[in-house]
Amino acid sequence: MKTPHQARHTASALTLAALLGAASFSASAESTVTIYGILDMYVQYGKGDRTETSIQSGGISSSRLGFKGSEDLGNGNKAIFTLESGILADTGAYAQGGLAFGRQAWVGLSSSTYGALTLGRQYVPQYNTLDAADPYGTGAGSAAESGVVSTISRANNSVVYTSPKWGDVSGTAMVAMGETTTGSTGNSNIYAGSLKYAPGALTLEAAVSQFKRATNTAPDVYFGLLTAGYDFGSFRLTGGYQQVYNLGGDPAQDRQEAFAGVLVPVGKDTFSAGVGAGKAKDVDGSSATQWTLGYTHPLSKRTKLYGFLSHINNGSGTAYTTTAATGLGPTTSAGRDVSALLLGIRHAF
Repeated sequence: MKTPHQARHTASALTLAALLGAASFSASAESTVTIYGILDMYVQYGKGDRTETSIQSGGISSSRLGFKGSEDLGNGNKAIFTLESGILADTGAYAQGGLAFGRQAWVGLSSSTYGALTLGRQYVPQYNTLDAADPYGTGAGSAAESGVVSTISRANNSVVYTSPKWGDVSGTAMVAMGETTTGSTGNSNIYAGSLKYAPGALTLEAAVSQFKRATNTAPDVYFGLLTAGYDFGSFRLTGGYQQVYNLGGDPAQDRQEAFAGVLVPVGKDTFSAGVGAGKAKDVDGSSATQWTLGYTHPLSKRTKLYGFLSHINNGSGTAYTTTAATGLGPTTSAGRDVSALLLGIRHAF
């Protein structure tokens, strides 16, 4: 039997342990860190200059490993961050040219009232707008991944402001510093923004980008994109139109581009069809069109199987191929059409 003195010590120890436990719980409730990822692998059978069979990473989604978190600062304010690595799961190598966190690397502050301000390597608003309206989400089957429809996905040294929702309207603005050490100080800077209107089943979005010239003699590059989507319940229609000026710093590359698609849920499965087309203005042989049929089947909330059949009609001066999220399409030369069948599995954790 414990003496009263021992009992008091035991009670004090239990009280201290309870307080420490409560403090630990409170700290963890105010700050969260999530580890997440995707592994996406597929088998491709394709034909361009020759017939090719391959196993690749990144079909409907890029394989990745990420860390994201937030700290509650009170009054609806948070510190937020994301670090995300792209992975080529077929070889274990980094994607995005071998960058450790090539997909995303940013930190910032968010407010329930005023929106979010973030700094680092981030997605360009035009890319986010295109990705949301693309029937294939810039993955397998996407005319944006093949290059038939143009996009530039990320910007280094960027500051992004994301607004809260003002009724059915929201917006994003980006400024990215080129940080060049030669030529004009504004060379390679990026100025971009988007505006979204989403009253229920309808979604309308516009995005503009200016990529400042890389050298004093090159022209600036401009993107102007309009997208629309409508969810009818039994199916969803989506698409967009884009004008691009001086693509790649080439004044001959003024482009007109468009894409559209339909997604039809049938039970848990989704059937899809899409088309994308692009052409450089006044350049013979520069037109190309991509057609895609797709099917996804979820095995669970985190795992799905998919199949995509895609074909590109190349003009005499184009050599686009059926690139997936990070996987490469069959090798093809200018003027030759290309086709590919992809069968894959995607697991998210």
